[in-house]
Amino acid sequence: MKRIIETLHVALFVVAFALPVSSGALAQDGSAAAAPPTQSELPKWLSRGLPGQAHEVLAPLVGTWRVQLSFYGTLGRSPDQPPLVTDDLISRRKWLAGGRYIEDTMEGTLDGAPIWRKGWLGYSIMDDRYEWITIDPVNTTMMYYEGTPGSGDQRPISMSGAFTDQGVAGEDTVGKSVGMRTVIEIENNDRHVFELYFTRPGQQETLATRGVYTRLKE
Repeated sequence: MKRIIETLHVALFVVAFALPVSSGALAQDGSAAAAPPTQSELPKWLSRGLPGQAHEVLAPLVGTWRVQLSFYGTLGRSPDQPPLVTDDLISRRKWLAGGRYIEDTMEGTLDGAPIWRKGWLGYSIMDDRYEWITIDPVNTTMMYYEGTPGSGDQRPISMSGAFTDQGVAGEDTVGKSVGMRTVIEIENNDRHVFELYFTRPGQQETLATRGVYTRLKE
């Protein structure tokens, strides 16, 4: 019983401080934090969940960004139509849960109409893959993407999924399952690109949206 209580105390300490991974890449404000227990002091079921190098790969995505977003085969439009483009988007990203997830909030306008999206990006240690989920006021479906197990070291980051379309990919696909894939190309600390691809039933994969992110200095 004493051992169980000690383990619970350690677990509560970990949860309370969310175990920041490092004072470098994952630090949000550069301030000193209380020293967490070392990995050797943690039970294995906790230590296996500590974020590490694969999470640090995502560190360049944190911050505030100007986004140029181009819409191709989405918003009910055909992929062969000229894209709709907006430069009036700001994305704000921050670490959650001690460097385990990035929360992304994007807001702005397209042709005067408001755009809003929230997403969460993480890395599954046990599956060795990146995962991405988004919500927005257009879809009632949560858009979930995941990399192939064992793909954590592949670049660019590529994550796939599928959704039941309400017509976003076109009237021909209403009620049908449409494949989707998000590709993240981190070019440097101040610029990266998010691309979204759709695969309609019986068709080739086509580009749906392309977002170019440029860091805003804070």
